[in-house]
Amino acid sequence: MNATMFFLLSSLDVQRGGLTKASLAQANTFADMGYDTHILTFNFDTRYERIREKLIELGQLNEKVKVINLYEELCGSEEDLTVTQATPEAGYLDPHVGHNAFRVYENGLYTKYKKFHEDGSLDFIDYFNEQRYRIKKEVYDEFGLIRKVSFMDFASNKPRQMNFYNSSSQAYLSKWVNPENGKAIRVNWFEKNGDIKAIYSNDDQLKLDWIERVIKDVANPVLVADARKTDLLMINVKNKKAAKIWRLHSSHLTAPWEADSDIASTVQTGINHLDNIDAALVLTEQQKTDIENRFGKRTNLHVIPHASRTNLKTGWFGRPGLVKDERLAVVISRYSAIKNIDHIIKAFEIVVKKVPDAKLEFWGDGPEKEKLQKIIHDVNLTDHIKLNGYTQEPSNIYQSALFSILASKTEGFSLSVLESMSNATAVVSYDIRYGPNELIDNGENGVLVQKNNIDMLAEAMISMFNHPNTAIKMGKAALKKVERKFNQEIYANSWEHVVRVAIENRQMKNEDIPLAKK
Repeated sequence: MNATMFFLLSSLDVQRGGLTKASLAQANTFADMGYDTHILTFNFDTRYERIREKLIELGQLNEKVKVINLYEELCGSEEDLTVTQATPEAGYLDPHVGHNAFRVYENGLYTKYKKFHEDGSLDFIDYFNEQRYRIKKEVYDEFGLIRKVSFMDFASNKPRQMNFYNSSSQAYLSKWVNPENGKAIRVNWFEKNGDIKAIYSNDDQLKLDWIERVIKDVANPVLVADARKTDLLMINVKNKKAAKIWRLHSSHLTAPWEADSDIASTVQTGINHLDNIDAALVLTEQQKTDIENRFGKRTNLHVIPHASRTNLKTGWFGRPGLVKDERLAVVISRYSAIKNIDHIIKAFEIVVKKVPDAKLEFWGDGPEKEKLQKIIHDVNLTDHIKLNGYTQEPSNIYQSALFSILASKTEGFSLSVLESMSNATAVVSYDIRYGPNELIDNGENGVLVQKNNIDMLAEAMISMFNHPNTAIKMGKAALKKVERKFNQEIYANSWEHVVRVAIENRQMKNEDIPLAKK
């Protein structure tokens, strides 16, 4: 099909969760099928070149996918750069322990705060006046060049003005900012000679104008809003040729995440514009049913679940060196409240009373890490539970475990369940909206338990540990289901169908007569 794909993401980085993984997977799929494929990002980050390289190195980004960033494009082409040597800092350096940073004192005055990346390159410098007010923040790139300067409001300690610079120290963009809400109230885009090229009243106008310019000369542009902050941008694109696809990665509901719960504020924009979108995508049949029961049947609402590229076959136990630890359960997850990780820890407290040598390993990162570590310590499970950091090798972790666990309050699909099953590892999961009950056939390739029932969660884990052969058999069945129902061929065909329908719907909206009568 003659279409050019544009996936809209707020930002992109290496250590990210399911949404980023899913967005990369769909972009890679289109690149593999021969489509001209782009990912558009809208955040300021000096590390985009390294992010691209690392994602390609990890096999998470097809090198044919073009990652285009708003600020890089506005900055324009630059000369080849070399790393500049930092000038030794004058004054007394007071280490900020645990932050790879220093406070700088000059003749008794606190004048600077210098933060460094893990590789030792300078990240940013905060400057302070004699009253210890922060007056500006300089952000540096890997070559030691200033790329952004924020001038601070003394009262709020928030930016009032931001300038963005190219490699020649020439400003290409400036923003006047309301320090009370952080929103831009004027954005100036500069020519290389310093003349103002364009003025915008807010960031969204800047982003929208950029999208319009990127797709201007494309015959059949297809925009896919993957992040909720990009929904309104996509909806407001005026290019009549642009087909618009809204993809929902999460639940559209708020607590308690039942069919009649309130609509999540982040999703409301998309829900309000369902009739104006050429295609809308959800990840499960249950979510499609819930939306249609509430808002009416929709011909433009489709289901495309995630897919998995399995690197195992059903006879994977013949693979040398691949051994399951029959006393190990694993969880790969963000350490956030919505993941209910404390439920898993409390359930495991019950488990070890019946299975004293049981072990549990968590892999991830997030704001709840310290809190979770304290819970583990308080229930005396430090010998049984290990809280690890983010992993780039989820397959190895799943393959080594007897089973994995999910106890989230809600999900859009749960990519972690699919990844576990694709590595022949059964999952013990709360039966939540949405995903687990469409992936797991209870008792056949995993176990579903009543949500928020910690005792039932513990019982299911105890049963898996006490019957490892059954758990392993479930894992093999899980792999078979993934290969049968969630394979790459089905995924690619489903996407092609939705893109075709979206383009046809867009063309019909632009014509006085239906496409079928042409």
